[in-house]
Amino acid sequence: MREKFHKLPKADVHNHFHLGGTAQRLNARYPQAHIEIPAKFDGLDGMIDFIYGTLNQVMCTAEDVVFFMEMALESSIEDNVTLLEASVDVGLARFFDGSIDRVIEEVVQLKQRYKDRIDFRPDIGVNKDLPLEKVYSHGMHCIASGHFHGIDIYGKEAGKDLKPFQDLFHTAREHQLKTKVHIGEFSGHETIEGTILLLKPDEIQHGIRAVDSEKTMDLILEHDIRLNICPQSNLALGAVNNLKEHPIRTLFDKGINLTINTDDLLLFDATVTDQFIDLLEAGVFTFEELDSIRRNGLDS
Repeated sequence: MREKFHKLPKADVHNHFHLGGTAQRLNARYPQAHIEIPAKFDGLDGMIDFIYGTLNQVMCTAEDVVFFMEMALESSIEDNVTLLEASVDVGLARFFDGSIDRVIEEVVQLKQRYKDRIDFRPDIGVNKDLPLEKVYSHGMHCIASGHFHGIDIYGKEAGKDLKPFQDLFHTAREHQLKTKVHIGEFSGHETIEGTILLLKPDEIQHGIRAVDSEKTMDLILEHDIRLNICPQSNLALGAVNNLKEHPIRTLFDKGINLTINTDDLLLFDATVTDQFIDLLEAGVFTFEELDSIRRNGLDS
């Protein structure tokens, strides 16, 4: 069954580009670093601490960043991912002497280099903790470049005011970019409702706590919003206890449009194929149901 899933074309539409490669590729490039990826993290804070305390000890230069991004493409191709929507963090400009133009140039070159092997559609990645002046200077520049397919806002969820991002999303929509927001993994269903009404996103990254409210799930259906879910990420960060208890089944039964994605393959060590197999073996979905979810991802 693994080989069957592996051979099928797949999408990964919730992917943080510079964290989208495999640990095997990372350690082959930096063998002296002896990087060990934890099986579990102490929540989102623990993951952030690992990125800054460990990964950023080897990702130090512009050349390193380009390698991290390229290995995401290679790793996706290896899993027969034919459509990759990956967020390019605008904060990576700090590795390029503060130049967002240089980041865009590298992304465009990668897209061109791999165009015959994968449909790579870069998203503008915006961390909520980035100073707003950089969010808007870098973000607007990326939008105006015409080289991005969408925009994705992420970072800590609880207690974060999303109002400052309204103008950014409005401009993105004016330029026909897809809009995505990380919400509802570590924040309650109320935050999902507030985000939908405030930012009107096309898609929500995670959104699993919508399961706690019929009203929230109905709102997602009413606005025809897709949830791009990453089960292994949810497990590794402690958002869910195990696959059998994962909210994805209830959300599916509600009729909500879902996809299954890697989030950060480097950190969570589970390809799209791996997660299809895990959900099948855990009895969460049948093959036919998983195949319908697979096709949802390709319908972008």
